[in-house]
Amino acid sequence: MVRLPKAFGCVLNKTASTLSLIKSSILCLWLVVLCLLVGCEPSSARQQAVDKYSTGNHPSQYAELVTKDADTLDTKQLYNRALTLWGEDYTELGIPTSYGVAQVVVSGPADGYPLVLLHGMNTNSTMWYPNAAGLARHYQIYAIDYLLGPGKSEPNETVDDVAQVLAWYSEVFDQLELNQFALAGASQGGWFATQIALDQPSRVSHLVLLSAAQTFSWIDPSVDLLKNMYFALNPERSGLREMLQTMSVNVDNIDQLYIDQFYRYSSSNTSLPKLLIEMKPFDDETLAKLNMPTLVLIGDQDIINSPDSLERARQLLPCVKTAIVADAGHFVNVDNAERVNKEIHRFIGSNGGESDGCNLPSIKRNQSH
Repeated sequence: MVRLPKAFGCVLNKTASTLSLIKSSILCLWLVVLCLLVGCEPSSARQQAVDKYSTGNHPSQYAELVTKDADTLDTKQLYNRALTLWGEDYTELGIPTSYGVAQVVVSGPADGYPLVLLHGMNTNSTMWYPNAAGLARHYQIYAIDYLLGPGKSEPNETVDDVAQVLAWYSEVFDQLELNQFALAGASQGGWFATQIALDQPSRVSHLVLLSAAQTFSWIDPSVDLLKNMYFALNPERSGLREMLQTMSVNVDNIDQLYIDQFYRYSSSNTSLPKLLIEMKPFDDETLAKLNMPTLVLIGDQDIINSPDSLERARQLLPCVKTAIVADAGHFVNVDNAERVNKEIHRFIGSNGGESDGCNLPSIKRNQSH
């Protein structure tokens, strides 16, 4: 047997290492080229975050609450009971932040383009029950319970200004690996969605405002508005239906499971919602900074917004589409869920191109389905 010099062996080892490094470099370069050609959305990172922060799925346990009398259930049980309206294809998350734990309900394909949903005042993510299944067919939806609202998000310190709430949302997005997403907000959620879009414009690819409160104009005084204020101060069960009729064109279409928890929250807290006085319409200069494509919808019987709100949006926003949804009040996503879902999907899922004079960004085709 011929024995090779040790030095020659070292050369062979170095050569093998060099070849291995070259192969690894070529593989990495190929992956980069592939990403440039087909697009690489970090959906795997998002799914890892979902798995990491999941608090488990409990549809069967929640279903047992459906047949129980609402008066025998606590507030959290009423929330869980109403969440059954989402079906069974969802995951609840508990996201730790420096301001407390955020409750997030996630549904839809892991590789779906992310769509974040912000609910209205005095409610929580269960309010999206008419829309969740339809939107989750096309997107991975993330419904976030407002930190200071009647949901499962739990603040761990006093939050007393809008800047803290925006910082909280930013932490939630970071934890969920949501680097870019479409953002939809209803009523108060629309106002905060606008704030987020102004605060983090590079993250928000599309902005959807569903009768956003105090965003484009002040709320006009009306008899229906007075009825809402009276109920807020005197939340008697006998006045619940009359109050709901000011917000919805078809109260009978609102599921009783949702109404039960809505009333519990209303009757257990008669103080003004925190930061309510901070919700003021945005000035012209600020609204003009919303450069991302924006969809603004209101109901044709909406007591919070009027066609004047849409006109101001059209005048000031660089890239906006507006529409009045027929047969809908302020609860536009509930009253006409089918139309709202279609408008949202047509807007976000257009996959680029031009609409109403502005260019819409392209999202990954395999994520818009």
